Parts: sequence; structure tokens; C-alpha cells
Amino acid sequence: MKKIILLFSTVMCLVSALSSQEIQRDSMFIGLPRKDVATVITVAWSAAALAVEFEWWWKEDYLYKTHAFRMQSDGYFNNYSYGVDKLGHFYSSYIIYHVTYDFMKWANIDEDAALWTAIALPAAHAIGIEVGDGFSKWAFNMSDLYFNTAGLAYGVLQTKYPYLNNFNVKWSYFPSPSGGKNDPDWGPASDYSGHIYWVSMDMHNILPEPVSRYWPKELNLAVGLGAKNVSFGDTGIKQHKYAIGLDWNTTAILPDGDTWQIFKNLINKLKFPAPGVKFYSSDKPEGHIFLLN
Repeated sequence: MKKIILLFSTVMCLVSALSSQEIQRDSMFIGLPRKDVATVITVAWSAAALAVEFEWWWKEDYLYKTHAFRMQSDGYFNNYSYGVDKLGHFYSSYIIYHVTYDFMKWANIDEDAALWTAIALPAAHAIGIEVGDGFSKWAFNMSDLYFNTAGLAYGVLQTKYPYLNNFNVKWSYFPSPSGGKNDPDWGPASDYSGHIYWVSMDMHNILPEPVSRYWPKELNLAVGLGAKNVSFGDTGIKQHKYAIGLDWNTTAILPDGDTWQIFKNLINKLKFPAPGVKFYSSDKPEGHIFLLN
């Protein structure tokens, strides 16, 4: 209930912010005002996210069990997932911020309102999840919020300091051997062995001019972090996973567009298969033509 109240309050603030802005460019989209489209989609997304999260994580606890609110810390990079879940918290707030900001700008919302809306939505989402967890078997975890905050902060810094857009955070996933198949809490989300979180570097922009001309703008260099044997049901020895490889700079490959730009920017936050090398804490490096996990 606390999460519902929190999200409802946030959505009402967003509606008020959206409705108060002046229009600066083409205000219509398929015959509808862009601000109205943005408002409806924002409300619908918030409601859908709440419903899905309830179904995945809290349904059994809230309907059939009673938990007093409690807090706990499961550690950082030596916890049950070797930190992959923390990277997921970073990434989720980071990507929600960017998608929301791009969407608000598309809807002709002014800079300050777009920025604060993009901050409020992932912040409310992250806090709401932890409050929901606090009344379930999971418990409120402050370290999760630290990583959510860091992801949100980095997204804001990229908006304020465009040079940082040369260092994008990306995510790749391919099901691990177990794939979290028997996980009652939705396998892919907690199939941590199949996740890698990357920092993708736009070398064409980073390298000095005499050198950058020889580096294709369509290719980035990426470094990644994940873990092995950390999915539900895995029985092997847990190990940190490290990776380095090429990455596709989809902003240089895909065409520009108005509405399309939102999706183009979102696509560039995903890591697609490309040549790379991965290695574990105590194993030899493995080369892959198409590295995902």
C-alpha cells in the first residue's frame, strides 16, 4: 500500500508538471497533444511496473503472509550474486532516467521540468521497491538504494556534462546453463549468471584527433563485469566474471529521427553480440566471436 501511495503521488506531480509547460515545437503526435501522450504513457508505465513487480516478488507475501517492516544488508560484491544484483539496481535507475528524460524532451517539456521528472520517476520507483521489499520476505536493503542513486546520478551527470556520453552503461543477457528455470521469482530477472554490465567507451570521440580518424565511429570498446554460478539453483563455485570486447555504437549506425530518437537512445543502452574475451577469478581467458554473457 505504501508503494501505491508513493507512486500515485509521484504520478500526480508528473501530470501537474507536464500540464504546466509551454509548447516549443510541433505539439501533436498522430493527432494527439504530445504532453497528453507523455502523461498517459507515464501513468500507464508506472501502473504496469507496480503490477508486474507485485506479481513477481510480493504477491505471495502480501496475500498469504504477514511481515513486519524490516531492514537488512546483504553486502556488496561478495553477496549471493557477487554484486550482479547491485549492478542491476544501478542500471535500472540509469536507464529509466534516460528514457524518461528523452520522452519528456520529445513532449516539449522545458529543460528543468524534464530533468526533475526524469529524476523523480526512477527515484520513486527505487524507493517504492525497497519499501515493498521491507514488508515482504526480501527486506528493505539500503545498499540497493545506494546503487540506484549512483545510477541515477550518473545519468544526470551525462545530461549536464555531455562528454560523459562517451562512457555509456550497457547491459547484455543470454540465459545461463540453468537459466533460473526453477526460480519462483521470474528466472531471467534473477538469472544473474547470464548478465554482464558494461561501460562502453566511444573511442572515436575519446582518442586524440590524429588517431581517432583511424578508429571507426561505429565501434566502441567495452569492459564488463558479471559473475558465474550465481543464478537460482546453481551449485558450482561462485566467481567474478570480467570481460573486454568490441561494442556496436548504434547511435552512429542507426538513422536519426524525432520519435525514433527515444528508441535509438534506448537501443544504445543495450550491449549486442560482438567479439570479446571473458575470464573468471581463477580461470583462463575465453575468446568469443559473439560475447553476451
